Amino acid sequence: MPEMSTKQWVVDDISNAALFDENDNPNAFFERLNKLTLNIDSKQSRVYGGQSKYAFHLTEQDAESGIQLENAQLDFNMLVAATGATLVTGATMEVPFYETLTVKAGSTITLERAATLVADSERVVVVSKDHESAGKQLERVAAAPTAEQYTVAAGVITFGDESLVGKDVRVFGSYTSTTAQSASLTTTTRNKSYKFVAYGRALDDETREYFDVIIVVYKAQLLGTFAIDQQRKTATANSLELAILDANRSDGKVIDIITV
Repeated sequence: MPEMSTKQWVVDDISNAALFDENDNPNAFFERLNKLTLNIDSKQSRVYGGQSKYAFHLTEQDAESGIQLENAQLDFNMLVAATGATLVTGATMEVPFYETLTVKAGSTITLERAATLVADSERVVVVSKDHESAGKQLERVAAAPTAEQYTVAAGVITFGDESLVGKDVRVFGSYTSTTAQSASLTTTTRNKSYKFVAYGRALDDETREYFDVIIVVYKAQLLGTFAIDQQRKTATANSLELAILDANRSDGKVIDIITV
């Protein structure tokens, strides 16, 4: 006789999830998920014939199953796994910055990144609207600056216009870092497939017992867009959609949902 499962459950909270490479090495772990949705596709096409207005058969269509993740944290590993970006740590690299500073007596400002400023990278714009040079980009000169000009030495910028004292300027530029970490996308970057595992805890309302619910997708790959979301007064909500693929397993498995 067929056996019916007695497992019935509610997952009261979000699962954690991980991505593994083809050798089962973990590549990313998500423990701040807001949302995890597994869509199992089973589309059918109706077949009609004869005088009946009802279909007499359903023809199975190709499956387009997928996983949607929404993560409250932007995880470099999530970005790398999704896009195939190259992760570089500890290499010397140029990092863009900007600073908004008030010009001090003596017509100078000192950049916070003075010690590591990339030579000739700075660009200075007057931002105080009550100054006649408001909105203008000033010109760097080697010495003796005049109005709308400045010099820079060891991260100290000296302006040729004394009327800038007490006014705000904005400096854009780059500094060097030996501790930065970057994920780089190039014109040839390609993402790859991963095994996806979600680790959940469920409650049986009748027995009041908790048990593990594990979802295993044996092959999944980025489909569509990896969105990096930032909104004012709102926590980040970065989203990722994965297509479920044929893992080419000898047992034909694509998805396992396991309860323990």
